[in-house]
Formats: sequence, structure tokens, C-alpha cells
Amino acid sequence: MTTVESKIKSIVEQMEGVTYIFENWATANVRLDSGVMPAILNVLPVSGRFNLGKMHLKDFPNCMLAFLDKADLDFDGAENDAIIERCKDFAKEFVLRLNASGLFEQVEGDIPYSIVYDKLDVNVTGIVIEMQLKEAKGLVLCPGKDIGELVHGRKG
Repeated sequence: MTTVESKIKSIVEQMEGVTYIFENWATANVRLDSGVMPAILNVLPVSGRFNLGKMHLKDFPNCMLAFLDKADLDFDGAENDAIIERCKDFAKEFVLRLNASGLFEQVEGDIPYSIVYDKLDVNVTGIVIEMQLKEAKGLVLCPGKDIGELVHGRKG
């Protein structure tokens, strides 16, 4: 079964020079400490919604994606700004690739971001975007098919 997370991962894997991490903030803190930078952190979603139509069931999770890179402990403004701009470029590339993938409904309009630094034990700087990703194609509902098999891929 293809999940929203696996679709996001497939998009990030098309990008050069970044590591993909799917964790909560605490676990990501440990993984990022090992030096896998720059990184795109897909923070475990805490909410979303299902969209049920006559022939489909789609997942619309509220996603938080952090685009992070290593920073010096005593960074100055110009150095930090360069890292932030690099992370913004990763975010732009991600959104454009997401739209080109056809896996989700098109993301349009404003995409708010916030700047992060000193959030984790490891010294990172970057940006965080939050958006609801809407599957373009979800679970196709087939009349007469066993619900357990449809949802879980197994009979019964």
C-alpha cells in the first residue's frame, strides 16, 4: 500500500544533496546529530482528515516539513542568512517537484514558513513549512470487495 509518507519520500529522493528523515522532533534530534546534512525532516503528522467520495477514500494529512542545514554554534547574521536561503531553495524545489509528481493536488497560493535555529541539540538552521497535502488518488473503493482486503491488503 502506498502511503502519503512514501509519496513524500519518493519526491525527496529525486532531489540531489539532501537526506530524508521521517521522525518526530526528538528522534530527529538524535539522527541529525550524526551529521546527515542538509536534511529534509518530514515530522510525523499529528492530524489530518479523510476525504470520502463515492469511489475513493483519500488521506489529507497536515504536514510539517523542515529544511535544515548545519550551522556554526556562534554563527553571524550573514552566514545564517546564506543557510536560510539555501534551505528556502530546497523548499521551493520540493514544492515544485511535488506539484509535478501528480501524487497530490496542486499546492497553490501562499505557503507560510518559519525560520528555525537553536531548536535542536545539533546546531541547525533552516525553515519549516506547514501545509495540508491532499492525495490526488487515494484508496479506490470497489463494490463487493472485502473491506479488510481493500484497506489492509488481506482477506478477513
